[in-house]
Amino acid sequence: MESTGELAWFRAEILRSLLHPFDFARSLAREHYGLAGVLVAIIAGFALSIAIDAMILTSKSFSPFAFLPQVLVDSVFLGIRLAVTVAIVASVGYYAARLLRGRDLTLDQAYTAFSFALAPLVLAPIAAVLVLLAPDLLPVAGAITILAILRAIVGLGINLRALLPPAVAVVPFVVMLLTSALVMGDQISRVRFAGYAIAPQLVEDLRATPMTGTTFEAADFTIVLPAGWKNVTSGAQGEAARYESDVAELRVARAGGVPLATADSYADSASIAERQGLENGFRERTVVRINGVIAVDDQYGGTYQGRRVVYRQFTAVPRTQGLALIFHFVEPANEPAALAEAASIAATWRIKDASQ
Repeated sequence: MESTGELAWFRAEILRSLLHPFDFARSLAREHYGLAGVLVAIIAGFALSIAIDAMILTSKSFSPFAFLPQVLVDSVFLGIRLAVTVAIVASVGYYAARLLRGRDLTLDQAYTAFSFALAPLVLAPIAAVLVLLAPDLLPVAGAITILAILRAIVGLGINLRALLPPAVAVVPFVVMLLTSALVMGDQISRVRFAGYAIAPQLVEDLRATPMTGTTFEAADFTIVLPAGWKNVTSGAQGEAARYESDVAELRVARAGGVPLATADSYADSASIAERQGLENGFRERTVVRINGVIAVDDQYGGTYQGRRVVYRQFTAVPRTQGLALIFHFVEPANEPAALAEAASIAATWRIKDASQ
Protein backbone atom coordinates (compact mmCIF):
# COMPACT_ATOMS: atom_id res chain seq x y z
CA MET A 1 0.00 0.00 0.00
CA GLU A 2 2.84 2.37 0.82
CA SER A 3 4.55 1.76 -2.52
CA THR A 4 1.23 2.22 -4.30
CA GLY A 5 0.75 5.50 -2.48
CA GLU A 6 4.24 6.67 -3.44
CA LEU A 7 3.65 5.69 -7.04
CA ALA A 8 0.36 7.58 -7.09
CA TRP A 9 2.08 10.64 -5.59
CA PHE A 10 4.84 10.39 -8.22
CA ARG A 11 2.34 10.23 -11.08
CA ALA A 12 0.41 13.14 -9.62
CA GLU A 13 3.54 15.29 -9.33
CA ILE A 14 4.51 14.59 -12.92
CA LEU A 15 1.03 15.55 -14.08
CA ARG A 16 1.10 18.66 -11.92
CA SER A 17 4.43 19.73 -13.40
CA LEU A 18 2.95 19.23 -16.87
CA LEU A 19 -0.51 20.71 -16.44
CA HIS A 20 0.08 23.24 -13.66
CA PRO A 21 3.74 24.23 -14.02
CA PHE A 22 3.50 27.45 -12.01
CA ASP A 23 1.79 25.70 -9.09
CA PHE A 24 4.41 22.95 -9.16
CA ALA A 25 7.24 25.49 -9.34
CA ARG A 26 5.98 27.23 -6.18
CA SER A 27 6.20 23.93 -4.29
CA LEU A 28 9.92 23.52 -5.04
CA ALA A 29 10.91 25.86 -2.22
CA ARG A 30 9.02 23.94 0.48
CA GLU A 31 8.93 20.29 -0.62
CA HIS A 32 11.70 17.68 -0.88
CA TYR A 33 11.48 15.42 -3.94
CA GLY A 34 14.66 13.39 -3.45
CA LEU A 35 14.93 10.32 -5.67
CA ALA A 36 11.75 11.26 -7.54
CA GLY A 37 13.80 13.79 -9.48
CA VAL A 38 16.31 11.09 -10.48
CA LEU A 39 13.50 8.81 -11.64
CA VAL A 40 11.93 11.56 -13.75
CA ALA A 41 15.26 12.18 -15.50
CA ILE A 42 15.73 8.47 -16.23
CA ILE A 43 12.20 8.09 -17.61
CA ALA A 44 12.56 11.27 -19.68
CA GLY A 45 15.82 10.04 -21.23
CA PHE A 46 14.31 6.63 -21.92
CA ALA A 47 11.27 8.20 -23.60
CA LEU A 48 13.27 10.69 -25.67
CA SER A 49 15.61 7.99 -26.95
CA ILE A 50 12.69 5.85 -28.11
CA ALA A 51 11.17 8.79 -29.99
CA ILE A 52 14.44 9.75 -31.71
CA ASP A 53 15.30 6.18 -32.67
CA ALA A 54 11.80 5.59 -34.04
CA MET A 55 12.02 8.71 -36.22
CA ILE A 56 15.50 7.84 -37.53
CA LEU A 57 14.48 4.27 -38.37
CA THR A 58 11.22 5.37 -39.98
CA SER A 59 13.06 7.97 -42.08
CA LYS A 60 15.13 5.05 -43.44
CA SER A 61 11.94 3.07 -44.17
CA PHE A 62 12.52 0.60 -41.33
CA SER A 63 10.07 -0.57 -38.70
CA PRO A 64 11.33 0.23 -35.17
CA PHE A 65 10.09 -3.24 -34.15
CA ALA A 66 12.80 -4.76 -36.35
CA PHE A 67 15.45 -3.21 -34.08
CA LEU A 68 13.54 -3.28 -30.80
CA PRO A 69 16.33 -4.81 -28.62
CA GLN A 70 18.83 -2.17 -29.74
CA VAL A 71 16.27 0.61 -29.31
CA LEU A 72 15.51 -0.50 -25.75
CA VAL A 73 19.19 -0.86 -24.78
CA ASP A 74 19.96 2.60 -26.17
CA SER A 75 16.99 4.00 -24.26
CA VAL A 76 18.15 2.56 -20.94
CA PHE A 77 21.63 3.98 -21.39
CA LEU A 78 20.32 7.41 -22.39
CA GLY A 79 18.00 7.44 -19.36
CA ILE A 80 20.91 6.78 -17.00
CA ARG A 81 23.09 9.24 -18.86
CA LEU A 82 20.44 11.96 -18.66
CA ALA A 83 20.12 11.49 -14.89
CA VAL A 84 23.88 11.93 -14.54
CA THR A 85 23.79 14.91 -16.90
CA VAL A 86 21.10 16.57 -14.79
CA ALA A 87 23.32 16.15 -11.72
CA ILE A 88 26.23 17.81 -13.52
CA VAL A 89 24.14 20.62 -14.97
CA ALA A 90 22.30 21.22 -11.69
CA SER A 91 25.61 21.46 -9.85
CA VAL A 92 26.88 24.03 -12.32
CA GLY A 93 23.64 26.01 -12.02
CA TYR A 94 23.72 25.77 -8.22
CA TYR A 95 27.23 27.19 -7.97
CA ALA A 96 26.41 29.90 -10.50
CA ALA A 97 23.42 31.00 -8.39
CA ARG A 98 25.41 30.69 -5.18
CA LEU A 99 28.03 33.12 -6.48
CA LEU A 100 25.26 35.65 -6.96
CA ARG A 101 22.91 35.00 -4.04
CA GLY A 102 24.72 32.96 -1.42
CA ARG A 103 22.59 30.00 -0.30
CA ASP A 104 19.20 30.95 -1.77
CA LEU A 105 19.22 27.88 -4.04
CA THR A 106 20.04 24.41 -2.71
CA LEU A 107 21.55 21.64 -4.82
CA ASP A 108 18.45 19.49 -4.30
CA GLN A 109 16.23 22.31 -5.55
CA ALA A 110 18.44 22.86 -8.57
CA TYR A 111 18.32 19.15 -9.44
CA THR A 112 14.56 18.92 -8.97
CA ALA A 113 13.96 22.11 -10.95
CA PHE A 114 15.83 20.67 -13.92
CA SER A 115 14.71 17.04 -13.67
CA PHE A 116 10.99 17.80 -13.39
CA ALA A 117 11.35 20.35 -16.19
CA LEU A 118 12.12 17.31 -18.34
CA ALA A 119 8.71 15.78 -17.58
CA PRO A 120 7.29 16.78 -21.01
CA LEU A 121 9.79 14.40 -22.61
CA VAL A 122 7.82 11.55 -21.04
CA LEU A 123 5.26 12.26 -23.79
CA ALA A 124 7.85 11.87 -26.57
CA PRO A 125 6.96 8.18 -27.23
CA ILE A 126 3.69 9.49 -28.69
CA ALA A 127 5.86 10.36 -31.67
CA ALA A 128 7.06 6.74 -31.87
CA VAL A 129 3.47 5.45 -31.73
CA LEU A 130 2.46 7.79 -34.56
CA VAL A 131 5.20 6.63 -36.93
CA LEU A 132 4.43 3.01 -36.09
CA LEU A 133 0.78 3.50 -36.96
CA ALA A 134 1.47 5.56 -40.07
CA PRO A 135 5.00 6.35 -41.32
CA ASP A 136 3.53 9.29 -43.26
CA LEU A 137 2.97 10.98 -39.89
CA LEU A 138 6.74 11.37 -39.46
CA PRO A 139 6.54 15.20 -39.73
CA VAL A 140 3.85 15.28 -37.03
CA ALA A 141 5.96 13.01 -34.82
CA GLY A 142 8.93 15.34 -35.29
CA ALA A 143 6.83 18.37 -34.34
CA ILE A 144 5.63 16.63 -31.15
CA THR A 145 9.22 15.80 -30.14
CA ILE A 146 10.42 19.36 -30.76
CA LEU A 147 7.47 20.79 -28.80
CA ALA A 148 8.25 18.47 -25.88
CA ILE A 149 11.87 19.69 -25.84
CA LEU A 150 10.79 23.36 -26.04
CA ARG A 151 8.27 22.79 -23.24
CA ALA A 152 11.08 21.33 -21.11
CA ILE A 153 13.16 24.48 -21.64
CA VAL A 154 10.22 26.68 -20.69
CA GLY A 155 9.59 24.51 -17.63
CA LEU A 156 13.17 24.97 -16.47
CA GLY A 157 12.74 28.73 -16.69
CA ILE A 158 9.49 28.59 -14.70
CA ASN A 159 11.03 26.41 -11.99
CA LEU A 160 14.13 28.55 -11.55
CA ARG A 161 12.06 31.74 -11.52
CA ALA A 162 10.03 30.37 -8.62
CA LEU A 163 13.22 29.81 -6.62
CA LEU A 164 15.19 32.93 -7.52
CA PRO A 165 14.60 36.58 -8.44
CA PRO A 166 14.38 37.13 -12.22
CA ALA A 167 17.75 38.88 -12.51
CA VAL A 168 19.43 35.99 -10.71
CA ALA A 169 17.41 33.11 -12.23
CA VAL A 170 18.53 33.97 -15.74
CA VAL A 171 22.16 33.11 -14.90
CA PRO A 172 21.68 29.45 -13.84
CA PHE A 173 19.07 29.10 -16.61
CA VAL A 174 21.56 30.07 -19.33
CA VAL A 175 24.38 28.13 -17.67
CA MET A 176 22.24 25.00 -17.45
CA LEU A 177 21.20 25.22 -21.11
CA LEU A 178 24.77 25.75 -22.31
CA THR A 179 26.09 22.92 -20.16
CA SER A 180 23.33 20.62 -21.43
CA ALA A 181 24.23 21.46 -25.02
CA LEU A 182 27.85 20.52 -24.35
CA VAL A 183 27.15 17.30 -22.46
CA MET A 184 24.29 16.10 -24.69
CA GLY A 185 25.62 17.43 -27.99
CA ASP A 186 25.39 14.06 -29.71
CA GLN A 187 21.70 13.68 -28.88
CA ILE A 188 20.98 17.23 -30.02
CA SER A 189 22.67 16.34 -33.30
CA ARG A 190 20.54 13.19 -33.63
CA VAL A 191 17.41 15.28 -33.20
CA ARG A 192 18.73 17.67 -35.86
CA PHE A 193 19.37 14.88 -38.36
CA ALA A 194 15.99 13.34 -37.64
CA GLY A 195 14.59 16.76 -38.52
CA TYR A 196 16.53 16.77 -41.79
CA ALA A 197 15.04 13.39 -42.64
CA ILE A 198 11.56 14.77 -41.98
CA ALA A 199 12.13 18.02 -43.89
CA PRO A 200 15.05 17.53 -46.33
CA GLN A 201 14.19 20.86 -47.93
CA LEU A 202 15.90 22.46 -44.93
CA VAL A 203 19.22 21.29 -46.40
CA GLU A 204 20.73 22.89 -49.49
CA ASP A 205 21.99 20.86 -52.43
CA LEU A 206 25.75 20.57 -52.79
CA ARG A 207 26.90 23.63 -54.72
CA ALA A 208 29.15 22.02 -57.30
CA THR A 209 29.00 21.26 -61.00
CA PRO A 210 28.98 17.47 -61.47
CA MET A 211 32.22 16.13 -62.87
CA THR A 212 32.36 14.58 -66.33
CA GLY A 213 34.52 11.60 -67.13
CA THR A 214 34.51 7.86 -66.49
CA THR A 215 31.77 6.26 -64.40
CA PHE A 216 33.01 3.79 -61.80
CA GLU A 217 30.44 1.39 -60.41
CA ALA A 218 30.53 -0.51 -57.13
CA ALA A 219 27.97 -2.77 -55.50
CA ASP A 220 26.18 0.05 -53.70
CA PHE A 221 27.20 3.28 -55.46
CA THR A 222 28.40 4.87 -58.68
CA ILE A 223 30.76 7.82 -59.09
CA VAL A 224 32.26 9.76 -61.99
CA LEU A 225 35.98 10.55 -62.03
CA PRO A 226 37.86 12.76 -64.50
CA ALA A 227 40.73 11.67 -66.72
CA GLY A 228 43.84 10.73 -64.81
CA TRP A 229 42.08 8.80 -62.03
CA LYS A 230 42.37 5.04 -61.77
CA ASN A 231 40.85 2.30 -59.63
CA VAL A 232 43.33 0.89 -57.10
CA THR A 233 40.85 -0.87 -54.84
CA SER A 234 42.71 -3.12 -52.42
CA GLY A 235 39.87 -5.00 -50.74
CA ALA A 236 40.97 -3.79 -47.31
CA GLN A 237 38.45 -4.21 -44.50
CA GLY A 238 36.09 -1.26 -44.23
CA GLU A 239 37.08 0.02 -47.66
CA ALA A 240 34.51 -0.12 -50.46
CA ALA A 241 36.88 1.26 -53.11
CA ARG A 242 40.03 3.32 -53.61
CA TYR A 243 40.98 5.59 -56.51
CA GLU A 244 44.11 7.61 -57.20
CA SER A 245 45.37 10.37 -59.44
CA ASP A 246 48.81 11.94 -59.69
CA VAL A 247 47.95 14.48 -56.98
CA ALA A 248 45.18 12.98 -54.86
CA GLU A 249 43.61 9.87 -53.41
CA LEU A 250 39.96 8.97 -52.87
CA ARG A 251 39.07 6.27 -50.38
CA VAL A 252 35.46 5.12 -50.07
CA ALA A 253 34.85 3.86 -46.55
CA ARG A 254 31.99 1.52 -45.75
CA ALA A 255 30.48 0.41 -42.44
CA GLY A 256 27.55 -1.95 -42.11
CA GLY A 257 25.06 -2.46 -39.31
CA VAL A 258 24.48 1.19 -38.43
CA PRO A 259 20.69 1.61 -38.79
CA LEU A 260 20.50 4.03 -35.85
CA ALA A 261 23.52 6.07 -36.91
CA THR A 262 23.26 9.50 -38.47
CA ALA A 263 25.63 10.90 -41.06
CA ASP A 264 27.51 13.07 -38.57
CA SER A 265 28.22 10.24 -36.13
CA TYR A 266 29.57 8.00 -38.87
CA ALA A 267 31.56 10.92 -40.33
CA ASP A 268 33.38 11.27 -37.01
CA SER A 269 34.28 7.58 -36.83
CA ALA A 270 35.25 7.37 -40.52
CA SER A 271 37.73 10.24 -40.21
CA ILE A 272 39.49 9.12 -37.01
CA ALA A 273 42.41 7.48 -38.80
CA GLU A 274 42.96 10.48 -41.09
CA ARG A 275 42.93 12.99 -38.23
CA GLN A 276 45.44 11.13 -36.07
CA GLY A 277 48.83 12.82 -35.81
CA LEU A 278 47.74 16.08 -37.44
CA GLU A 279 49.24 19.26 -36.06
CA ASN A 280 47.82 22.78 -36.44
CA GLY A 281 44.61 21.10 -37.50
CA PHE A 282 41.43 22.69 -38.79
CA ARG A 283 37.94 21.37 -39.42
CA GLU A 284 34.78 22.74 -41.05
CA ARG A 285 31.44 20.96 -41.37
CA THR A 286 28.26 21.60 -43.32
CA VAL A 287 25.26 19.45 -44.17
CA VAL A 288 24.22 19.12 -47.82
CA ARG A 289 22.06 17.03 -50.13
CA ILE A 290 23.77 14.96 -52.80
CA ASN A 291 21.32 13.58 -55.36
CA GLY A 292 18.57 13.52 -52.75
CA VAL A 293 20.63 11.97 -49.93
CA ILE A 294 21.51 13.91 -46.77
CA ALA A 295 25.29 14.02 -46.39
CA VAL A 296 27.88 15.66 -44.15
CA ASP A 297 30.51 17.71 -45.96
CA ASP A 298 33.72 17.90 -43.88
CA GLN A 299 36.88 19.81 -44.72
CA TYR A 300 39.81 19.14 -42.40
CA GLY A 301 43.55 18.84 -42.37
CA GLY A 302 46.75 20.21 -40.91
CA THR A 303 50.42 19.40 -40.88
CA TYR A 304 51.67 15.82 -40.83
CA GLN A 305 55.42 15.20 -40.55
CA GLY A 306 56.09 18.71 -41.80
CA ARG A 307 53.82 18.45 -44.85
CA ARG A 308 50.48 20.15 -45.46
CA VAL A 309 47.67 17.60 -45.84
CA VAL A 310 44.04 18.41 -46.65
CA TYR A 311 40.95 16.22 -46.64
CA ARG A 312 37.44 16.65 -47.94
CA GLN A 313 34.98 14.04 -46.81
CA PHE A 314 31.36 13.42 -47.77
CA THR A 315 29.44 11.02 -45.52
CA ALA A 316 25.96 9.51 -45.77
CA VAL A 317 24.05 6.80 -43.89
CA PRO A 318 20.96 6.14 -46.02
CA ARG A 319 19.94 2.82 -44.42
CA THR A 320 21.91 0.28 -42.40
CA GLN A 321 25.14 1.16 -44.14
CA GLY A 322 27.43 4.14 -43.84
CA LEU A 323 29.45 5.36 -46.81
CA ALA A 324 32.11 8.07 -46.87
CA LEU A 325 34.07 9.61 -49.73
CA ILE A 326 37.44 10.63 -48.25
CA PHE A 327 39.57 12.79 -50.56
CA HIS A 328 43.21 13.15 -49.50
CA PHE A 329 45.55 15.84 -50.85
CA VAL A 330 49.22 16.24 -49.89
CA GLU A 331 50.64 19.74 -50.32
CA PRO A 332 48.18 20.66 -53.10
CA ALA A 333 49.47 23.36 -55.45
CA ASN A 334 46.05 25.02 -55.45
CA GLU A 335 44.13 24.01 -52.34
CA PRO A 336 40.77 25.70 -53.19
CA ALA A 337 40.84 24.11 -56.65
CA ALA A 338 41.59 20.68 -55.17
CA LEU A 339 38.70 20.95 -52.73
CA ALA A 340 36.41 22.17 -55.52
CA GLU A 341 37.35 19.16 -57.66
CA ALA A 342 36.44 16.88 -54.75
CA ALA A 343 33.03 18.55 -54.53
CA SER A 344 32.47 18.14 -58.29
CA ILE A 345 33.26 14.44 -58.04
CA ALA A 346 31.01 14.06 -54.99
CA ALA A 347 28.17 15.71 -56.94
CA THR A 348 28.14 12.61 -59.19
CA TRP A 349 27.89 10.21 -56.22
CA ARG A 350 24.75 8.10 -56.41
CA ILE A 351 23.99 5.59 -53.70
CA LYS A 352 21.99 2.64 -54.98
CA ASP A 353 18.64 1.82 -53.39
CA ALA A 354 19.01 4.73 -50.93
CA SER A 355 15.24 5.15 -50.73
CA GLN A 356 14.30 1.48 -50.57
